[in-house]
Amino acid sequence: MTELLLDLPKVELHCHLEGSMSAATVKELASRHRPDWSHVWSGDIPDHFSFTDFPDFGRQYLFGLSLLRDSEDLAIVTDDLAATLAAQNVAYVELTSTAYSHLHVGGMAREVYRDGLDEGRRRAAARGVHVSWVIDIPRDLEMPDQTDTIDYLESGLTPDGLVGIGLGGYEVGFPAEPYAEHFARARALGLHSVPHAGETEGADSVRQAVDALGAERLGHGVRVLEDPELTERVADAGILCEVCPTSNALLGVVDTIEDHPLARMIDSGLRVSINTDDPGWFDTDLMTELSIATTLGIDADTHLRMQRDALAASYASSPVRRRIAEELDAYERAHS
Repeated sequence: MTELLLDLPKVELHCHLEGSMSAATVKELASRHRPDWSHVWSGDIPDHFSFTDFPDFGRQYLFGLSLLRDSEDLAIVTDDLAATLAAQNVAYVELTSTAYSHLHVGGMAREVYRDGLDEGRRRAAARGVHVSWVIDIPRDLEMPDQTDTIDYLESGLTPDGLVGIGLGGYEVGFPAEPYAEHFARARALGLHSVPHAGETEGADSVRQAVDALGAERLGHGVRVLEDPELTERVADAGILCEVCPTSNALLGVVDTIEDHPLARMIDSGLRVSINTDDPGWFDTDLMTELSIATTLGIDADTHLRMQRDALAASYASSPVRRRIAEELDAYERAHS
């Protein structure tokens, strides 16, 4: 199955740029900026990341974020991720970036942020990986009465390939509905609605994402199963769930990988895709996640169908969409 999965043309829809930073990338950026990391690790930066709990994860993640200081840093991170994606036959990726962290918290100029994402996108394209961007609102940092992200999206200083607005961060205590006006303004710009929902909060989070934010896809969405009627509604609407098994296990959405409801989601009629979420910090990649899906009962035909569903739910340009569809057709013929 491993060789079949490697040959399979792939699409990834749920990956955070800031969460994609591998240990090697963090070391590369640390060599540029020479920060003090003694508050995070007692010795050298580790070769692989691990963490004991969510606060420990947060410390490491924020350290990595602090290394993204200029446009070249953003380009390096994008290109390093693209190298991994290209090696795993990933032809298209929608990367989420949290502009608030760079512009409001980090003090980066809008033009610098845009130029870094544009250069990273060019470098990825040179590797054969087409990148589109989703800019998300971090709901546990940017409160509903703040408009930093939507103001940026309306500024005319956004990167090429921008396709969507997301809503990230910790769901518990930070519901989706208060961000309805932000999403309405973004949709008026032609952006698609792809919020996180049904990850660290239950089915009502999904309901709010669909009803208040007009969600076209759901980041995670696994807890929609807690409400069978809502599950049927999401399935009937064809709203795809961007499932990230390792992330769900490490952040306590499920107790263990073996408990993941991926198979139940598919059996319930939901469209799903497999994704990495924060692959650098979670020490994973898309091949690993697809292999995990196999252990959860996903067969070769279903893997192919999930890639077709991911492509259909993507916001790739028409030429990219046609090319990947042709590659999937050729793969099916070669392996039928």
